[in-house]
Amino acid sequence: MTGFAVKAVIVLIAIALLGVLIARFFRRVTPVRAATRRQRMPLLVVLIGAVLIVAGLILGLAVFTARYTPQLLPARIASVAVFVVGVVLLIAFRNWYLEVGTDAVRFRTVLGREKRIVYRDIASVRTVQVGGRPKVIVRGRDGVTLRVDRGRYQLAPLLAAAGDISP
Repeated sequence: MTGFAVKAVIVLIAIALLGVLIARFFRRVTPVRAATRRQRMPLLVVLIGAVLIVAGLILGLAVFTARYTPQLLPARIASVAVFVVGVVLLIAFRNWYLEVGTDAVRFRTVLGREKRIVYRDIASVRTVQVGGRPKVIVRGRDGVTLRVDRGRYQLAPLLAAAGDISP
């Protein structure tokens, strides 16, 4: 690939990613249906991860097939980093979930550790604003902490059990 073609592909990927982010930003967030037990991250995480993997592969293909010069070293490092970040996002999407039950909330962290907070063992519940969106922070007596976006996920049983039923 020529230098112009590589730059054109990178610019097109950046424009596509920016367009997707802007479109998702203006889309209204709707809470997950109550019938769904396991709630997952938004599909935007998968989309961004896939775009980063493709961008890393294309950039890697361009810089690793070219004849080595010292100027290509930063591009090689960047291509590997972009690819790895995309893979990490896909793994995070696959691992993380939230399951709000009638007696406890179960969740898996991004790293895959399964945790549980029984409603009677809730030590504190706080609602904070992060980026203009309400975020619920629940701490159990055993030190387990759950931080989740209140507007994106269905948390009614958890909030009712914790005594925090304000909207």
